Amino acid sequence: MQRSNLIIITITLAFISASAIGALASAPVSRCEEGDKVCREFERLAEAEKPEAIIAKYEAARKEKYSEESRRLIGGAYLALASRDSTTPEQEEGYYREALALNHSIAYMGLYFLYAQKDEEKALGFLREYVKTKPADTVPYVLLGEAELERKNYVSADAYLREAKKVAHAYSPRVDWLLFQANYLLKNYQFARELFESAVTKGKFEDEIKALSSDPRFEGIGKRPEFKIYEKLFQTPQKPS
Repeated sequence: MQRSNLIIITITLAFISASAIGALASAPVSRCEEGDKVCREFERLAEAEKPEAIIAKYEAARKEKYSEESRRLIGGAYLALASRDSTTPEQEEGYYREALALNHSIAYMGLYFLYAQKDEEKALGFLREYVKTKPADTVPYVLLGEAELERKNYVSADAYLREAKKVAHAYSPRVDWLLFQANYLLKNYQFARELFESAVTKGKFEDEIKALSSDPRFEGIGKRPEFKIYEKLFQTPQKPS
């Protein structure tokens, strides 16, 4: 797996854990309706960090009609259990699927990482389902964009990466770098140059540029008028004789 993917995985797993904790934690003022005793009980259990107790009560009365806030707390409890080190892969998948049934779409990310090493296509399928929910999260779009780029599906890669750029809360040189590649290969050369400049002026891509120089898809990039100013960057160092 590429180093960039490992970084993304680390960030996203932290995000999933934070989401689970956030779903369980209660604000100083209750978010439950005044007469919703079940919700308030779940809230107290969440404050006490007892996700098992929430799940036990829910699974004993699945047919009950739960309020939206109760469902949020139940889903958060499943995510909390899924993130524990003692959880088996089979249990983890079950917890994520239970969270999904309660509209916790972030669980798709957990399923992606669960399958990423053993079934890439299935893992990517979870990401595709996740982005259908329009998450305010760049990670699934970047992962999908990078996967499509590697598969030479440049139009799809461009679409996912543009969406990542749109939902980003902060400037991302990495997204611009990937978008540069997709657009260069789509022959959108002027836009590709703008993205390249944006990436390399605010990020470090020395290793990536070296790799690009030996990639036949980018052969002659330094000779193009749009990239002529960067020609020296793309020159492959000569091996000593």
